[in-house]
Amino acid sequence: MPKIEVIRKKILESGLNSFFFTKRSDIFYMTYFNSSNAYVILTDKENIFITDGRYYESAKEKLKDWKVILLGKDNKNILEDLTEILLEKGGKSIGFQEDSVTLSFYKKLTEKTDLKERLIGFTNFIDEIRMIKTEDEIQIIKEAVKKTDIVFKKLTSEINKFKTELDVRRRIIDLIFEMGGTGESFPAIVASGKHSAVPHYETDNFPIEKNSPLLIDMGMKLKGYCSDFTRTIFLGDVDHEIRKIYEIVKEAHIEAVNTVKEGVKISEIDRTARKIIEKYGYGDYFIHSTGHGVGIDIHEIPRISKNNDDVLKENTVFTIEPGIYIPGKGGVRLENIVVCRKNQPEVLTETSLDLLTF
Repeated sequence: MPKIEVIRKKILESGLNSFFFTKRSDIFYMTYFNSSNAYVILTDKENIFITDGRYYESAKEKLKDWKVILLGKDNKNILEDLTEILLEKGGKSIGFQEDSVTLSFYKKLTEKTDLKERLIGFTNFIDEIRMIKTEDEIQIIKEAVKKTDIVFKKLTSEINKFKTELDVRRRIIDLIFEMGGTGESFPAIVASGKHSAVPHYETDNFPIEKNSPLLIDMGMKLKGYCSDFTRTIFLGDVDHEIRKIYEIVKEAHIEAVNTVKEGVKISEIDRTARKIIEKYGYGDYFIHSTGHGVGIDIHEIPRISKNNDDVLKENTVFTIEPGIYIPGKGGVRLENIVVCRKNQPEVLTETSLDLLTF
């Protein structure tokens, strides 16, 4: 069933006449059209795309199966215009994304009419639909991952010429564009020495230390979808304890991946990685979940967490990224993107998990 019809079915099963979408990534998911100011209304029969004059002509040309409506026509206030469209098209029961609109937007939209009585708020309305990727989506993510592997290979081939963390990040961005990406899927983390012990460190103009770990966490946007990738490499000699935790993280990563198959509890994937790290006495230093879904957004459901007892579904795409972080010393994280197939995992990332020194 086409994705729009799957969403429409959920709308009707929820007892709604229509649904008003405001979340940018959900709108892209339904239309594959990028706009910084767009809204979608799905009714039982109509697909309605609403945007302003900057995108209107392009949307009319590209969205052949959609009724495209121009916002702000005849110098109307955009929010008043939206209100009129919702009153005309939405029916008496209109779902909306209360998790993606501001309170100010909601108040202005509903202050002059009975629209407030018609709107029913939902959170994460189509997240579970988006979680199961189509083969076309998987192929785009696979392409993004392959290009990210190449970025990493090119980056490490010249790693010794960089002086600071920001030098490395600048080169990552250049390489993403050289490979055809449209940008970073998140600001790359380049963490040298003790900074590698901070899982979401903010890259700085800090000198890259010799004889220390260098954690590189990066991803690219390609055709609207994200990749995500982390390796910890070493410049010069490797400290004995850091080498030890590298091998522990690698073992935890491999065992977690081997747990992946349709029907397994998601918590089992996390617990598999966590038990291995705990076995070696480093449980207190694994301070985040084992992974997260990836797609149009860099963080999607499912969260690969010990507290998530949902079962894994076929064609879910997510990261496996255990880590150990020793404050003041350094850390190791190893991250690949995995697709859950029926009876086994498909690991999209091809870069080796073996320890790399330069």
